Amino acid sequence: MHYGPVYRRFHKHHHFYKAPAPFDDMYIAPLEALGYYFILYSPALVLPMHVLSFAVYLTLLGLCGILDHSGIDVRLPRSQNRVTNGDVNDKRLNQDDAGQESTEQAHHQQHGPHKDSDGRPRLIKIVLTGGPCGGKTTSLARLSEFFRTHGFRVFTVPEAATTLWSNGVALADILGSNETQYWFQDAVLDFQIHLEDGMERIARSLGRPSVILCDRGTLDGAAYVSKDLWEELVKKKGLELLSIREGRYDAIFHLVTAAMGAEPFYSLLNNVTRTESPEFAREVDMKTQGVWNGHPRHYVIDNSTDFEGKLARVQDEAARLVGLPQLPRGADRWFLRKKPKPDSFTVPFEKTQVRKVYLMNVGRPLPDGRKVSVEYNYVEERSQDGSVAYAHTSKQRLDDGHEAELKRIIDAREFYSRSTTMADPSRKEVFQTRYSFLWAQQAFVVIHHHLDAKTKFGPELFTLRRQAKGGIPEFPPFLDVGEHIEDEDGLFPFPTRPSPTKSNTTSMKQTLQPCKRET
Repeated sequence: MHYGPVYRRFHKHHHFYKAPAPFDDMYIAPLEALGYYFILYSPALVLPMHVLSFAVYLTLLGLCGILDHSGIDVRLPRSQNRVTNGDVNDKRLNQDDAGQESTEQAHHQQHGPHKDSDGRPRLIKIVLTGGPCGGKTTSLARLSEFFRTHGFRVFTVPEAATTLWSNGVALADILGSNETQYWFQDAVLDFQIHLEDGMERIARSLGRPSVILCDRGTLDGAAYVSKDLWEELVKKKGLELLSIREGRYDAIFHLVTAAMGAEPFYSLLNNVTRTESPEFAREVDMKTQGVWNGHPRHYVIDNSTDFEGKLARVQDEAARLVGLPQLPRGADRWFLRKKPKPDSFTVPFEKTQVRKVYLMNVGRPLPDGRKVSVEYNYVEERSQDGSVAYAHTSKQRLDDGHEAELKRIIDAREFYSRSTTMADPSRKEVFQTRYSFLWAQQAFVVIHHHLDAKTKFGPELFTLRRQAKGGIPEFPPFLDVGEHIEDEDGLFPFPTRPSPTKSNTTSMKQTLQPCKRET
């Protein structure tokens, strides 16, 4: 069934779900199903067989199909072969359209960063945004070359607005008219989504590790129009904030305009369609930071270093994002001495409810012999204003001290499949309320941890996280920041879940519901 023409015409439907659940064994095309059931039932028609023997035969076939699609590593007795979800999908996904493995794909099999935790080739989608003259164009070129040299296929999505500006649309056409601004942003949003989705379909069809670099994203238009106009536009299109912010992109890299901190280098010579003054550049830069605020991987790259240092920081964060080995680093975190009051925040913030379900860790050695230990592995549900987004995160540490964190966007089906069939019974589910905001060109998140009363912190704990690590942090005055957190991994005990006795069955059921919103 994996022969090129047969696969494309029939069997491809069976691989629609890239992280299959056990009963996806039955998800097949109608014609394939006819052949499948003919082969399945033919022994009973050809050979004399007792009805009980036939029942056992069907049961064994069903169990093999379930195990084959469960994601559980099963070693058959006295056999060197293993039946795993990852093994089956690796073979299918590493075939090209002719059904033959290429040399490049064979190379990809030797490197963990090129595959998701479910075994399929990685597809990472990154937005490069920011104010005018922030370094987006140069960063796009640098990142494209960087990812190509590390075995990824690279696709770039051009800025939709610039394409319109350079093909007949004039600034005078949209000034002074809310209706014209509306239809311009409507066209930009449709064009942006069309370009991104088309490029993603091409990337996925190749079945190879890929990175899509987007010159701005779907939310950038909100920085150029009024809030009411943008909300009206999004509502009429039937879109939701989380779906176009977190459901589409793995990370947002905001490169701060040179007009903020590097004024002598502010120039518009590299983009003939731009006419922004430094004052307007600063204004639109802050608005752009604001519209992306709340994305879990929103990196603000300021001008605290020279331009080469700025580009190096972008490349470093991108390498860590796709899972290329890096020396341990990450976000800075601190305890908060007092419970923060959102009403006292002097800057806009985004409030998000988060639910994490930790999964059973399965570490596998790399082909080069290095040992891999899985530090954590979880699926996450984020909800805001009735909209929900899902992600899967896995962090691995190599025995040479390097670590790689893999994060990808998933759908609701995969979230509930993994959280119900692969949950780690030794770890409790985590519930948090997060308040994301920007302060002094830094992305901060206040995290309200909802804990069991039995923990050493009591029923709740408040921490502060800064996305970028290093440098001297500038804290907002409305927070009482305390001790720096050196070892977050040992912060919580994550005790074993209670057994489902009559007294706690209700509370257990509640943990399987979407994360509750605060009133």
